[in-house]
Amino acid sequence: MSRVHGETGVFMGGTINFGFKNIDKKWEIEETESRYVKKMYQMYLQGISLRDIKTFLDSEGVRPRRSKTWSLGTLNTMLKNRVYVGEYTWKDKESGESFKIILPQIISYSMFSRVQKQITKNIKNYGNNMRKYDTLLSGVLTCSCGENITGQIKKTVNRKSYGCRSMYSQWRGKDVNTCLNTRTMNMDETDSLIVSRIKSIVGDSSILKEKFKNEVMSKKGTDSKKITSEKNMIEKSIKSIDRQLDTTIKSISINEVNHMLGKTIDVKYHEISNILEEELIQLEDKKKSYLQEIDDLDSQKDWIDWVSKFGKDMNKRFKKPTSKLIEGIVDEIIVSPVMGETREGKPYQRGHKFKVKFKLPIVNDSLKYQNSEKKSEGYTINEGDKSVETQVLEVKKQGRPKKKLTPKKVHTNLLNSN
Repeated sequence: MSRVHGETGVFMGGTINFGFKNIDKKWEIEETESRYVKKMYQMYLQGISLRDIKTFLDSEGVRPRRSKTWSLGTLNTMLKNRVYVGEYTWKDKESGESFKIILPQIISYSMFSRVQKQITKNIKNYGNNMRKYDTLLSGVLTCSCGENITGQIKKTVNRKSYGCRSMYSQWRGKDVNTCLNTRTMNMDETDSLIVSRIKSIVGDSSILKEKFKNEVMSKKGTDSKKITSEKNMIEKSIKSIDRQLDTTIKSISINEVNHMLGKTIDVKYHEISNILEEELIQLEDKKKSYLQEIDDLDSQKDWIDWVSKFGKDMNKRFKKPTSKLIEGIVDEIIVSPVMGETREGKPYQRGHKFKVKFKLPIVNDSLKYQNSEKKSEGYTINEGDKSVETQVLEVKKQGRPKKKLTPKKVHTNLLNSN
């Protein structure tokens, strides 16, 4: 009977999530609390910290379910909980089976997706001393071992570097892959190498020039409104699929009950089960497709906003690049070790190489005129690649600098030598 109860959308007991209320064992939206849920998501997207969100909620007199004040852990969990997009998974303790429940929706899929990206970015930068000092590439650097690469600035010894955090992650108990990026990278040299490569790609890109001319100079406002309208239509389509999923799930439950009560013979039961399970898979696949479309539209809007802000005078922008400039066009930079051998034949890391992954296929893209003699007849743009590799950044051999002798130590050394 667990499938019957678990998949008919009823509230299964316990403490209901903040933003909802239990009405006749059904999930219903609690209007006041749901407004604060939306506010919380909006604040996080604006770059407001969890600590400041907690302060806001506490000062507003908003109370969580089981305590008098909010904890950072509770807020973090809420921001990642798919219950707010109308999806809840209930697990039956007896059978161990998990069942989906379709709920009323508080947060749009677009906003939820953007918040998840922001959470991932914040986790990636955790441990940087970026809060104190700005680093250019920490938001996009990833080690080939899969761990984050973060920036560290130590002004007392005038040292700025990027390094893989695999050892730190392992120390904290995380199961990590073996990492050969054991040497740190000089931050200034790394920034210079990467920025120079990105600048050359961006400067040569026909796609960027065309997008700046068409999407920004002529119809930025129109495109933004069009994207918002398209997202709203897709959100409605997803809600329609959710209703179909709810109906299919209930049909599966009824089929289970009829079989358990002996109302349906085995052959008929399996036939109906196969049809309904196939329908369920198709609906879920269609929903995933729509969610990807929303994600693509969000990326497109981010792109338009980026080009409108940085597209003009691109060369000047790269004279003093910012992390927002880089992150707007670069998706990720994979850092891999370059190995060598000592005289004794032992392997050692002699440098690093970088694979820059762009958000658009702008590497070696090209513009082709329909008629090279009459350019007014129009042209087409041939897309290029999305990634490019840089030259190797060699690791500098560094030793501990000799201590400067004070006059007193010099005098002592002279006496000892005599």
